[in-house]
Parts: sequence; structure tokens; C-alpha cells
Amino acid sequence: RRADTEAVCTAHDLRWWDDPHNRDPSLRRVRVRHEVLPLLDDVLGGGVAEALARTAGQLRDDTALLDALADEVADPADVATLAALSPALRSRVLRRLALELGARPGELAASHLAALDRLVTDWRGQQRVELPGHVAVRRSDGRLQRP
Repeated sequence: RRADTEAVCTAHDLRWWDDPHNRDPSLRRVRVRHEVLPLLDDVLGGGVAEALARTAGQLRDDTALLDALADEVADPADVATLAALSPALRSRVLRRLALELGARPGELAASHLAALDRLVTDWRGQQRVELPGHVAVRRSDGRLQRP
């Protein structure tokens, strides 16, 4: 919490910066922090921020494992290899493949990954999947590749 951060900074004689954007209600994240989280705390009897922090920690551990397993996939463009992976791992590998092929990371969305996944798991002759960054991916000869 902010009070904890300020206390640590004070204890170590550190100055912090108050970002004025953190008070701008036109930003969705600010409204969530100032309106939604207090409402959830009220309705649920408190502890929402702490529960979210615990969940984030658990997800960080899961993400680290998925990243390590994705690193071990020998041929991330091979359809048979991809099809044998669990959906969670396959999604991670497909994301990496899309980025390697040139997709823009800030614009690559779950819908793009789902379309790539269908090229692996539900292929019915789809021609190609368009990704952000003017990148297309097609399935050909048992591989996902640029046309």
C-alpha cells in the first residue's frame, strides 16, 4: 500500500514522487483504485487488496514455470509439437512464436492467440491469421509460418 511505501522511504531518507496521473479520474486505473476497490472492500468486508496481492504472487510463480517450460519447446512452429502441449503452455509458446515472427507485442491480444491456436487444434483449411504489425501466419506442411 502507499502508506507502506512512504514509510519505507521515510525510514531510509528517500524522496518519492507523487504522480499527478494517480489522481486523474479520467484514467480507468485511478477510478478502479479509488472507487471499485473501496466498494469491494465494503461489500466483502475488507482484505481485497491483500487477496489480489496474494493472487498476483501465485500467478508470478505460475508464469515463471510456464516461461521455463516454453523455453524447452524444441520446435515452436511444429504443429504436432504444439498440439501435444497443454493449452496453457501452447498459448505461451504461440505468443513467443508470434513475437519472433514480428507481431507487435503491445497489440498482440488473446483473440490473436486463439486464432493461432485454431490453426493447431481446429484446422479446417483456414488460410491465415493476421497479427498486429502486418504479420500473417499460415499453417503449411505441418508448420506455422509466414506466407
